[in-house]
Amino acid sequence: MGVTSGTELARTFEVDLAGQPVATRRWVCSLSNDTLQNNPPTEVQIASHADVGLVTAGGTVNWGQAHPTASSLGLRKFTINERYGDSPYHVEVVAEYGMVTANQILTPTSRTAEWTFESKPGQVPALFYYPDPPDGSGNGTQWPLTNSAYDYFEGLTTEESLVTATMKKNYTSFPSSQMSATNSLNDADYFGTGNKWCWRCAGVNATYTIEMFNFSVVSYWATTHELVYRQTGWRLQLPDVGWNYISGGQKRRAMVFDFENGEWVASANPVALDGNGNQTLGRPAILARRVNPEADFTTLFGTPPS
Repeated sequence: MGVTSGTELARTFEVDLAGQPVATRRWVCSLSNDTLQNNPPTEVQIASHADVGLVTAGGTVNWGQAHPTASSLGLRKFTINERYGDSPYHVEVVAEYGMVTANQILTPTSRTAEWTFESKPGQVPALFYYPDPPDGSGNGTQWPLTNSAYDYFEGLTTEESLVTATMKKNYTSFPSSQMSATNSLNDADYFGTGNKWCWRCAGVNATYTIEMFNFSVVSYWATTHELVYRQTGWRLQLPDVGWNYISGGQKRRAMVFDFENGEWVASANPVALDGNGNQTLGRPAILARRVNPEADFTTLFGTPPS
């Protein structure tokens, strides 16, 4: 007959200053004499008995099952102790209830991704600036960072904080698509933090993992993704300057007039161009050049919870 009955004993409830409550329930299950001698019940049979109900008849643990009176607490642990009171016909079952998250009760590969964000200072080349009125206002106008003669300052850098988003997710098979997206940029606006090409996949780390869940062995790839956000974007912002220019469809050497000797000589400094190869005789244009491939970040990495 197996387990004939289960009697619940006194309950306990404990909470500390940090606000982590723990509730405990205890049962004593009685075993029939013939079962004990010929076919002792398994742990699943004991914990799934109708008077206990911690495990389904199919052997699945009811993780997160609400406590009868403290409904905010869920089942997170149970223990089976044979020979309760030194009796071979009685087994003690102890269940512990506490705070349980939705992810904890899911199989490893069904758990939702976990996101963390961290801002770190960084330095980038200083190649442009936002002019003050009347030349510009707000962030709508960008001018190349030059002196009053429109020559570029070389080697200047500026502070620009970068935000690193770390996403952890488990995959049944090796995440080859995510791995191949390393160094790629987002091909569209990514969860509202910036236009395309502002996020870069800095790296993907995957570890083959084996875990016991619901009395079964589950294997999966535990993967960590690092996505880095740069407010000004990851395209190179290059001054359109050079020693040559285009005129009449031909490349020509940039020249300057030597007033002291009354002759044209090749320019010793790069000259400003307008983005189409023409000399501007003023400030150069800014060329945006993307050197990283792009990828669909929403499909590959998903988005954090709202």
